Amino acid sequence: MINLLLSMVTGTFKSWFDNKQETDKLKSIARIENSKSHLSGYSDEFLIIVWSYPFISMFIPATQQSTALAFEKLALLPEWYVGGYISITFAVFGIDKIFRYKGLKKNG
Repeated sequence: MINLLLSMVTGTFKSWFDNKQETDKLKSIARIENSKSHLSGYSDEFLIIVWSYPFISMFIPATQQSTALAFEKLALLPEWYVGGYISITFAVFGIDKIFRYKGLKKNG
């Protein structure tokens, strides 16, 4: 009788301990994945400012002329440079997250 009782208690404790270990492991994995998605730092904010500035500056009288001149100069850049800049911007913004959200990219 005592052996049966001890077996039930130790079996229950072992199950609880195994479940606790698995839960802790899953929490650790979730923390790692969460920290991976926050590695970019301030690059997102910087790129928002860079992309927004020309639009906003066209409405500020003191900056309209210099912004128009800047766009004239940008038109002189080669297409490969502009394409590369846009690609890097999309990579920093996390375009892969959008694909993952829509299910177009497999995890892993």
